[in-house]
Amino acid sequence: MNYKKIIFLSLLLLFMGACTTLNNVNKQKTLSNIKIVPVKNENYKSFHGIVKSENTIDLSFQTEGRIDYLPYSKGDFIKKGQVLARLNGVLYKIKKNEEQARLQDTIIQCNKAKSYYKRMDILHKEGAISDNDWEEAYYNLKTTSEQIKIQKEKLNYLEEEISYNIIIAPFDGFIAEKYTEAGQYIKIGEKVLTVMNTKKTQIDIMVNSDNINKIKLNENIIAKKNNKSYQGRIKRISKTSRYEGGYLVNIELDELIPDLKDGMSIDVNVPINDNKIALIPLNSVFEMNNNKYVYKVINIKNGIGEIQKEKVETGNIEENEIEITKGLNTNDYIVADETEIIEPTEKIKVKIK
Repeated sequence: MNYKKIIFLSLLLLFMGACTTLNNVNKQKTLSNIKIVPVKNENYKSFHGIVKSENTIDLSFQTEGRIDYLPYSKGDFIKKGQVLARLNGVLYKIKKNEEQARLQDTIIQCNKAKSYYKRMDILHKEGAISDNDWEEAYYNLKTTSEQIKIQKEKLNYLEEEISYNIIIAPFDGFIAEKYTEAGQYIKIGEKVLTVMNTKKTQIDIMVNSDNINKIKLNENIIAKKNNKSYQGRIKRISKTSRYEGGYLVNIELDELIPDLKDGMSIDVNVPINDNKIALIPLNSVFEMNNNKYVYKVINIKNGIGEIQKEKVETGNIEENEIEITKGLNTNDYIVADETEIIEPTEKIKVKIK
């Protein structure tokens, strides 16, 4: 009889254990949750930027005339020293040839005057000619020598005028804009081309003193203009606030962007490295006894984890999110938007979505 009672009690205990296990499984609960991510991937601050003017240059003629050479189109690559455009210079060529011919004639006349003076100088020293004859020979030599200098100055001035008829590429780059065509008459200073160098596009931003120590060299940035995004990095940070509005920070994009012209404004999102770990939903944090907590998901295996109450410290509130400054680590999971305070006698399991 005692033996049968023992067997009965054993079976009863097994049945109760099975019920307990079933209840535990039933305690599994599917909750919304989020993943804590590194601050540098989420905590960006937007700054107003200006595309640097040194990237592009407007080119024009220093004289007026009709363009007879302009073979390039927008987007064409150019080399430093290459002739990009030229005005009709037929009259200048004719005038240059005339002045060169005058120079050669003056040189011939000067050589004759030099030979004549040498003879006159010898005769004058021997007393064979008068002082007036010697002075006349000397005067002719001096005059023709001065005429050579004047003629050379005329040619140099003419060469400078001819150079005004030519536009030369100031650096390696490409044509960013073309404003006219060959055959068109153009005035002095009227834009012909805009050229951009082959250096990467750069942007200047001003960062105030509250944020200057929170940014770092070589950090990745995102620049945005007209719904387009461009990747880049922080290239230089000024050490002193010598500029109105804060510290000058230079941004270099990963490539040359022809659409970004001189002086254009652009928004630049820069990572701010402060003490916050991340932003989480505001109603994920609850208070008990003047302390703040979140429900951290631990012991995650096969998509199932357990809830553990975790004390945290918080910072600023931004709209519906709050900064976490202490208590969580990168890549932790927490239960998001869970307003019900759970005080289980044993850890409640949740499914990770």
